[in-house]
Amino acid sequence: AAAFALADADASVHVANRTAETAVELAAAVPGATGGGLDTLDRIREADALVNATSVGMESPDETPVSAEYLHGDLAVLDAVYTPLETRLLREAAAAGAVTIDGAWMLLLQGVEAFELWTGRDAPVESMNAALRNHLESD
Repeated sequence: AAAFALADADASVHVANRTAETAVELAAAVPGATGGGLDTLDRIREADALVNATSVGMESPDETPVSAEYLHGDLAVLDAVYTPLETRLLREAAAAGAVTIDGAWMLLLQGVEAFELWTGRDAPVESMNAALRNHLESD
């Protein structure tokens, strides 16, 4: 979904995966996207945004999908992992001066969309965000 949204915003999208063939297949579904294996991660050095849509960092908080050497201050990093809220990727990105966005935002906005679809009313976003973060931080 992130790749499609970025492509819709006319961003240049590159999909990386442990298996290059999988990345190429995934990228083929996204207009204008390219794909490659982990040997293409050096492209992050020139990127404006990085989206981690894997579960790396959720089960093992010391793991990260991207080495800190690729992170820089002109980068915005969204990690879809929401538990823990602050992953190693986000810590290292912040240390490099990048803007960071935790996965709770993605989870929240999916809930907002569902609430509005099912009820036909505006979602109480601030209340939902507070409840979500309270729950995630108490775990």
